[in-house]
Amino acid sequence: MRTYIEVRGARQNNLKNVDVNIPRDKLTVITGVSGSGKSSLAFDVIYGEGQRRFLESLSTFAKSRMNQLKKPDVDFVFGLSPVIAIEQKKGVLNPRSTVGTMTDIYDFMRLLYASAGEAGCPYCAHPVPARTAAQMIDHLQTLPEGTEVEVSAPVFKLYGEDMETLFDEIRTKGFRTVKIDGLPHNLGDKLELDEETDYQLEVVIDKIVVKPGLFKELSKTIENSLSLIGEGFIRFEIVKAPKGARIDRKRYYADFACPEHHLTMGELQPFYFSFNDADSACRTCGGIGTFMRAEPKFLIKNMEKSLNKGAVDTKLFNPSGTSSWRWLFFYSLAAHYGFSLDTPLQELPRHALDALLFGTKGQRFVMTVPEDNPKANSRHAGQMVSYSGLVNQVNRWYKLYTKRNAKSASDDEFYKRVMIEHTCPDCDGKKLKPQRFCVKVGENDIYELCNMPLTELKRFLDNVRFAPDKERVGSQIVQEIGTRLSLLIDIGLDYLNLGRRSDTISGGEAQRIRLSTQISSGLMGMLYVLDEPSIGLHARDTVRIIDTLKRLRDIGNTIIVVEHDLDTIRSADHIIEVGPGPGVRGGSIIAQGTACELGADDASLTGAFLSGARKIELPLRRRQSSGLSLSIKGARANNLQNVQVDIPLGMMVCITGVSGSGKSTLINEVLFKQLYALFHDARIVPGEHDSVDGFEHISAIINIDQSPIGRSSRSNPATYVGFFDRIRELFADTETAAAKGLAKNDFSFNHKNGGRCEHCQGEGIVTTQLQFMPDIETVCPVCKGARFNSEVMEVCIKGKNIADVLEMSIEEAVNYFDDQPYIVHKLNVLHQLGLGYLKLGQSSTTLSGGEAQRIKLATELGKIKRGAHNLYILDEPTTGLHLQDIQKLISCIDQLVEAGHTVIVIEHHLDMIKVADYIIDMGPEGGKGGGTVVACGTPEEVARVPGSHTGRFLQEVLSFNETIWAQAGSK
Repeated sequence: MRTYIEVRGARQNNLKNVDVNIPRDKLTVITGVSGSGKSSLAFDVIYGEGQRRFLESLSTFAKSRMNQLKKPDVDFVFGLSPVIAIEQKKGVLNPRSTVGTMTDIYDFMRLLYASAGEAGCPYCAHPVPARTAAQMIDHLQTLPEGTEVEVSAPVFKLYGEDMETLFDEIRTKGFRTVKIDGLPHNLGDKLELDEETDYQLEVVIDKIVVKPGLFKELSKTIENSLSLIGEGFIRFEIVKAPKGARIDRKRYYADFACPEHHLTMGELQPFYFSFNDADSACRTCGGIGTFMRAEPKFLIKNMEKSLNKGAVDTKLFNPSGTSSWRWLFFYSLAAHYGFSLDTPLQELPRHALDALLFGTKGQRFVMTVPEDNPKANSRHAGQMVSYSGLVNQVNRWYKLYTKRNAKSASDDEFYKRVMIEHTCPDCDGKKLKPQRFCVKVGENDIYELCNMPLTELKRFLDNVRFAPDKERVGSQIVQEIGTRLSLLIDIGLDYLNLGRRSDTISGGEAQRIRLSTQISSGLMGMLYVLDEPSIGLHARDTVRIIDTLKRLRDIGNTIIVVEHDLDTIRSADHIIEVGPGPGVRGGSIIAQGTACELGADDASLTGAFLSGARKIELPLRRRQSSGLSLSIKGARANNLQNVQVDIPLGMMVCITGVSGSGKSTLINEVLFKQLYALFHDARIVPGEHDSVDGFEHISAIINIDQSPIGRSSRSNPATYVGFFDRIRELFADTETAAAKGLAKNDFSFNHKNGGRCEHCQGEGIVTTQLQFMPDIETVCPVCKGARFNSEVMEVCIKGKNIADVLEMSIEEAVNYFDDQPYIVHKLNVLHQLGLGYLKLGQSSTTLSGGEAQRIKLATELGKIKRGAHNLYILDEPTTGLHLQDIQKLISCIDQLVEAGHTVIVIEHHLDMIKVADYIIDMGPEGGKGGGTVVACGTPEEVARVPGSHTGRFLQEVLSFNETIWAQAGSK
């Protein structure tokens, strides 16, 4: 039996013919500086080859229906097992995806409510037993023969629609009689109802007479009621008893229906609680939980103008159409509220402006027709009408617009201009139809359980009790849910809830969720490849992920982790360091062994940090506050508990705290969105808070996140940072280019019919799609991968053409452009951030999130101007960085601060935290246990706060000595 995974001749990307043995059934960490080739070895070679071989074993039919992987550039890999990669990726971008759906726990929750839930009456919440159609019919047949029974179902007004829309929907389903507050009405008649009144509505489905053989006749009626109209509820009302018979109605309805409203519930199914099912999802938002709503301030173009002078969009009110019904309507509204259509809106009384925007709230007014209006309009005079308001009107238009197949660019532009995304006003973000929340488990509906923190949910399910007839099935489902919840809690995700949207969780959280599902599978003999699982974890919780990895190893699996965290590296059975440098200077195995062996190896950079021979030094001094600050008051978004905090300006400020403590909510959701709305786009809606004061002290707000620098494969560092334009100008200014009539655009591979190769459209490769084999990427036969045509390629500077320049590394380009100060300045900034290994023309699609973030940071560093005071926000910039690279990052952040700017860093890495000028520590725990400011001050001050988890670990790094290494070696 093989005890090693043997890699021979790996040449993928920058790997230099690497030979390496990786022990099986052990925890192996692959480390090294950024760009050294770690991911190429772990993911491209080991995972890529293992997955490719597995896919090759499938049938041709199966292979034709899945993406095929390219064969990595390696001689051979022996000793592979079935392999699973758990990469550092953001959560699923689909807004319907949640933590519950990602982990499949929500499927069990739906099953729990369908199998063991207790329904309640939608009117009074009295317990209503769920019955099958056969049980309902059996109960009806206990009535005396000849009893007349009316079958009906409750209906509810649709949000944002008028009554006529509801009645139209009922008619299309084939029903003709509706009961309004108990009185029957024919839908063929014109019904005058007040839109503001809340009526009790029922649709009469059928009238039956109890007799033998009722089953066949009634089963269809019940099916129609439950599936077409009743949302699961049905009413059997005894209309008339046969002569001489007495029916004890109270006894008949006992234990069968709501004693007051006589409603019974149909059999529950799991899809009844799925927000991805069209019949169960909220009618307004379609199960997403958010919906576009009109914003009053965007409906009004100019408060200083009157309606007749264009105060609002002409789509809402056209002053030129004085003979139209809509103009007449507004004229009458103005007459009723005592103002003129020529009065500027800012001079209108408050009640008149409210009526214009939000309607008359059911109050009716008389239609008034001016004397100079066409005689045809006189027929409207004297009519009593009510008005819903501009806001409600636009909301209704938008709802109808979303249902239309035909869209228009002008309408899209209008709605985009006047509406912003809010929590769905119909379901209040719960995603399901309101009737779904009538079903409860232990007095909680499915939304309430899915929004409990996982620890609270686990505690609730451990103590929940079911009815005797549902105990067996309920307890079995709860056991399955509990097992999966325990894994998520053990892995440090206790602060999450099942309803949390996947697109709001970090890459580290998404990776740990996927890791928990692998542990639950209980497989052995597998090969797991992970990408920095410690990302996003506070130092307190790192031990959890280490224990989880060891559990996977101990049940008989091989674990390969690409990691920079020193605690994780120390815990590994085997360490492989790739280097010695990034890019072309990397790609070799420079050290292998245990943590102690690496610490004693002079060639190992990681070993130097492990042993303490090298470390990130504390700053000689902490910057002092200038006295200016940003003040956040009353922040209540997500789990924030009315936070009041001052952020000093002109300093490097670290926001710390355990995962889920509220760091990102405070900075990204409240501070950034509020400042971005003030400086750039008023349509941005920040998290709930009272105010942000002191913004007048900053010039701009810039969020340097880890999103890609471009979605196109043609986007690259040179184009993003902005010096590629200057490079193209240099080539266009040469004598050769002038002689050939080539301009600046001809040196761009984005410009059609210019100098790019049109055969590959500037890509350099041609992709051939095969049905059941991997797509074949071949070098373009025309340009040979250069991406430009032969004419452009003849233009050279210092012996290199434009294609050669794009293939240069940033480090090489610094020397090549030594006579171009502008370009050298931009390149040096990239080089200082540890990105010297990247190629100028490297596709943005191949860059990691950390690399993209540093390129954005370099762009800002490259245009620093004195006198401005910008606020920069960086969320975990140490992602994917070796300690050597973190030192470079800190130096670049210092440059920004020294130039008079403020940098806010959301961070867990203690080496970044310890060099900060000021720390705001959130917590003390995650989820509901967090959301408060635990400590503020310098690292030394925070280290002395007893309740701060960050402070506890800061004490160790601030007083670092050789005993830490000695303790690690003794383990």
